[in-house]
Amino acid sequence: MTKARRSKSAFETYRAKADAKIALAVANEKSPFTIEVRFLGGLTKNQKKAFKAAANRWSRVIIGDLPSVLVDGEVVDDILILAQGTDIDGPGGILGQAGPTRLRPPNAGTAAFLPAKGKMQFDTADLKKMEQDGTLNDVITHEMGHVLGIGTIWTQKGFLKGASTNNPTFRGKTAMQEYGKLRGTGPASVPVENMGGQGTRNSHWRETVFRNELMTGFVASADNPLSRMTIASLHDLGYVTDMNAAEPYSLPNLLRMAEKGMLLAHEAPINKGMMLPNIPIVLPEDSLQ
Repeated sequence: MTKARRSKSAFETYRAKADAKIALAVANEKSPFTIEVRFLGGLTKNQKKAFKAAANRWSRVIIGDLPSVLVDGEVVDDILILAQGTDIDGPGGILGQAGPTRLRPPNAGTAAFLPAKGKMQFDTADLKKMEQDGTLNDVITHEMGHVLGIGTIWTQKGFLKGASTNNPTFRGKTAMQEYGKLRGTGPASVPVENMGGQGTRNSHWRETVFRNELMTGFVASADNPLSRMTIASLHDLGYVTDMNAAEPYSLPNLLRMAEKGMLLAHEAPINKGMMLPNIPIVLPEDSLQ
């Protein structure tokens, strides 16, 4: 029998923890949410800084503790992310692979299927290119959002409807309310990406509706806001969240953009790199600690 151990590693580790005072005031949570990033190598100091900034950004959004689980012989509280840079295929082509690798068991209550462990692996050539074009921070934050479950556990949670049709949507109650507020209407199903290939379609907000929101499938420039709608979707998944951590965002005026020739149909940006998803494994019920 393998003895469980608390998360300790010879690798460099960074822990981002939600603000304890905010967690207590907003949600009466006494044990703030923690993201542990474990650096496995291949990343420069500046690239590690981007991972740390992303973890800090998400730990302002998710504030509540999750049930600890035993993963690969160690106890994880709340999520462990393995981060690595490696040579894959040079600039473009395959950017890397990111997503959850282990999900909490179905007996974890509201935390059922929430990720406990994930992997973020990037091509070193593409990391360098992202540093040069100013998209590194937002791309890392975006991919960490997938590790946390955005677009990657929608099916397990039963919120993705019409997958692979012309009009897939997210049906989480809180996200639908926030989307309705953006539209100036009542709650409405949130449009999900209906274009692109593996790792893009069915797992992002729809680019032709939301444009530069952080969790659309095409990060083309810096400064992509993390909206109340995205935070609301995390709440629907089972996280305790702080809506005050949202960044200013409004729906774009697509008619005006189209009239000015600024609105073009998107295809999967192969020249910018394609992210491959992970296929997560659901942990056994006795993994709960």
